[in-house]
Amino acid sequence: MGAIANAWRAASRRQKVTIVVALLIAAVAVASLTSPSANNQVAQTQPTATAAATTPSPSATPSATATESATETPTFSEAATATVAPTAKPTAKPTARPTPKPTPKPIPKPTATPGPYGNPWGYDFSPGNLIYSPPSAFCSYFPCIASFWTSTNGYVVQCVDRKFSHSGGRQGVCSQHGGYYRTLYSH
Repeated sequence: MGAIANAWRAASRRQKVTIVVALLIAAVAVASLTSPSANNQVAQTQPTATAAATTPSPSATPSATATESATETPTFSEAATATVAPTAKPTAKPTARPTPKPTPKPIPKPTATPGPYGNPWGYDFSPGNLIYSPPSAFCSYFPCIASFWTSTNGYVVQCVDRKFSHSGGRQGVCSQHGGYYRTLYSH
């Protein structure tokens, strides 16, 4: 107990007021927890604390004057009890859906018209430019004779048996395929 008395004497006035207020708040909190409450309503507590401390005297006990008044004034009234009425749920109103507009059909982009045999280069039999250097995929679209890539001394022609040769303009063109039929052109 002597250590507490020494600490009290060494404390400043502000520290002593803080200690007294804290003790009052703690006392009120304990009292409110232990007291039964009526009708599940919380009692309102109004702690009022006035603490006045005098200068410590040389005696063994500190002299401090503290006035405490904690009044619990539970307020109960008939108006305080509220009757909970069910809340009306809003009814969902149908919302008007926007009328979808018809999507216009896309205008097809003009593509290169594939030529005979579905070739992507547009080669055909209408007069135009002679084809001396056909693309490497040429025989993927046109039926070519076996020597098409080995005899490349001329332009592309079609033989009577409907196979294509790369010897157009040369003597003996399509001699083993029924002879010359027509020339293939590029544009």
